[in-house]
Amino acid sequence: METVAINDDMHSTQKPAARRRASFFDRETIRLFVVGYAVSALAFTAIVLALTSFWAERELQELKVQEQAKVAKTASILGYRFDMIASDLLTLANVPTMRALAADSGEIALERAANLFSTISREKGIYHKISYLDANGVEVIRVDQRGGLPVEVPVEHLQNKGGQYFVQAALRLERGEIYVSPLDLNVENGQIERPYNPTIRFGTPIFGPSGERRGIMMLNLHGQSMIDRFRELMADDYSQAMLLSSGGDWLASPDPAHSWEFMLRRPGAFAQRHPQAWQAINGRESGQWMNAEAGLFTYSTLHPGRATEPGGKRRGEAQDGAGNEHFWKVVSLVPAAALPSAAIGADELTRTVYLAGLALLLVLAAYVAHAVVTQRRLRHAIERSNRRHREITQHLGEGLIVLDRDARVVEANPEAERLLGRSRREMLGLGAAELFRPPGAEPEPAAPHPIQAVAATGRRYRSEDETFRRKDGTAFPVGVTAAPLASDGAPIGAVVSFRDMTDIKAYQEEIRRLAYHDPLTDLPNRRLLLELIRQALKEAERKQAKVGLMFLDLDHFKHVNDVYGHDGGDELLKGVAQRLRQAVRAVDTVSRQGGDEFVILLPGIDDADSAVTVARKILESLQAPLPVLDQLLPVKVSIGIALFPDHGGDVDTLMTLADTAMYEAKQGGRNRYCLAGTAPGTL
Repeated sequence: METVAINDDMHSTQKPAARRRASFFDRETIRLFVVGYAVSALAFTAIVLALTSFWAERELQELKVQEQAKVAKTASILGYRFDMIASDLLTLANVPTMRALAADSGEIALERAANLFSTISREKGIYHKISYLDANGVEVIRVDQRGGLPVEVPVEHLQNKGGQYFVQAALRLERGEIYVSPLDLNVENGQIERPYNPTIRFGTPIFGPSGERRGIMMLNLHGQSMIDRFRELMADDYSQAMLLSSGGDWLASPDPAHSWEFMLRRPGAFAQRHPQAWQAINGRESGQWMNAEAGLFTYSTLHPGRATEPGGKRRGEAQDGAGNEHFWKVVSLVPAAALPSAAIGADELTRTVYLAGLALLLVLAAYVAHAVVTQRRLRHAIERSNRRHREITQHLGEGLIVLDRDARVVEANPEAERLLGRSRREMLGLGAAELFRPPGAEPEPAAPHPIQAVAATGRRYRSEDETFRRKDGTAFPVGVTAAPLASDGAPIGAVVSFRDMTDIKAYQEEIRRLAYHDPLTDLPNRRLLLELIRQALKEAERKQAKVGLMFLDLDHFKHVNDVYGHDGGDELLKGVAQRLRQAVRAVDTVSRQGGDEFVILLPGIDDADSAVTVARKILESLQAPLPVLDQLLPVKVSIGIALFPDHGGDVDTLMTLADTAMYEAKQGGRNRYCLAGTAPGTL
């Protein structure tokens, strides 16, 4: 916290002439008048100065705390948005579709990746560009957002971005790291896009199956949405909100003419116009600095690149074109004219009342009343601002709790009451260790909770993998950010914001499920099947048991598609999948490989007869026709069987032999089974 300097104004007084019925020039009268007036004037002046100084200092301290809380909250919310975008990028870069694209950039892989990009662009609505670039920085896939809809850019319009600093920086990163560009204006084909399109670029490298660097994944965020959110959070009646870059340039300014000067090569950066203020702001992460001419600056630093994973591991850095880490400064300026002032002559009315008070001490009461009213004006403005911020807090979609320096609750918003199942009255006075204690933890743990430590140490804490308890004991996952509150460099408490991550966790789990299951039948897909086969072979080798592998292919399925269309074929496949599940054991795995092919894993079987028994049971289960589009269709299937270790000792060999046996079953007349190395059989 910067030291605040306040200049005291010295006031001079004039002695008004006194008149009485006796001689005006009577020396005793003059002496009594002079002494009495001087004593009264000095006492009056001392009282007025004491009152104005007292109220000014008190209001100044309230204003400082209010400004700190506002700036800290704004930086915290903006930081959370960066974390969510970083999470989107890493999740998208690691889905099976992108892994498949990194392994083989064929036409099918490109089409699936483009469909995925379009889905993310449409559902999120905040990315005006999602792209995948190869290791040379050439765009391979790009989906733009135009008019609120995703549009895949034709191949002939894709660009070579290899010369752009943000592409070069992203290509240098290691696996799991994220590059975040500065907030600047979007450039297309070497020209600044008009109308201006503020952009923040998020990038992470993509690696092939052997660890080779194949390219980068880029998300271009609509920067104007971030600026609009910043202005909304900082809005009040008396201060000016500014968002500064690490170079001291305006990203968001009270005067729109100052924005983007650094991109347009125009002089007038904040650092040049306010060098002393910038020196103080740039020298510390957060604090306050006051100047008699400019006013009170309150600031906090936001590092866009310091997104963190659970446990605090840093993912990457945000760098500018020169390779330097960049950051934002969230700044609020309360102009000097709006600050509480102890000067009696701060405004004309006060000065007039004060001079009248010197002439007639009976006016003292009126002057004090006027001084109090004048000083209340700023207090009322602050109270209006407090009400506005309370309204924002009450409607905020995150729980918000304020702790004092002893880590006890002094304030909580309605969303915190809803999430924790406690009323504000119940939470007031509770310690952070009790309120945020995770399920199963000791009532009084030896080490303080990280959130509790923020109020004492002044160090920010952020985690996306915390678990809170409601009053009824139920647990729910949360993402939490705890930012310290400080006054004159000393911690005075903390602001804790948290949000329910239940839906996000479920969404992430759904993405993982879709990556390993067939979307039509909900059966395990080839990727999951291969993992299960490897596990089964290891277990069988350890226990000296057998494993069966069946390849199934529907006979004459193409005829069904030709006659009943793909809808009929899909309905038939789902019916077959259901019957296959019913025909096998609970420990067996039925998977769909694509088209009309199915594979069944039979772990822990006794011998070949056990596998043949399952095959016959499958043929029996499919004897009854299946309903398709209000008609009953007969279903026939050819089955190939291979056993471990009888026919092979690895996955590829078993798959090949089972596939070969299946074709022998087809050649033997279809609707039958064939054990590898034997003649086909049927019911």
